[in-house]
Amino acid sequence: MTMLEKILGTSWSLEAYQSEDKQGNINYPLGDDAHGVIIFTNEQRMAVQIMAANREEEISAEILDSMNTETEKEMAKLGYHAYSGPFDFDEDKAYLTTHVDMSAIASYVGSDQTRSAKIEGDMLYLSNVKHPERKLVWKKIET
Repeated sequence: MTMLEKILGTSWSLEAYQSEDKQGNINYPLGDDAHGVIIFTNEQRMAVQIMAANREEEISAEILDSMNTETEKEMAKLGYHAYSGPFDFDEDKAYLTTHVDMSAIASYVGSDQTRSAKIEGDMLYLSNVKHPERKLVWKKIET
């Protein structure tokens, strides 16, 4: 079974979303207790939403300064990240690319978001290809 076949028609809940800051320290842009879901339709469309558990909590300037990208900073300030669009899967590279047509972050709209992908058992591991320090772990939601 191909990776594409394994993800079509599935939903996953967020287990972990972490990044490495400019000094190499692990941080959690939306908190270490963030909630999220990612859905892959049979028509090859995906939607992801991740929310900080405590969105009212203010992020310190020091934490924001340590983040690698403006996107991470914007997510942290919002306490939320979401985007959606059609996707394709490169089986040779194990790359999932979403062609973003909706997003909470304006700069994502019209972009291609490529993630390396790996499935082990009921876990899905995604890592941003341009920013490999950004890693997400998802657990399959059984229907």
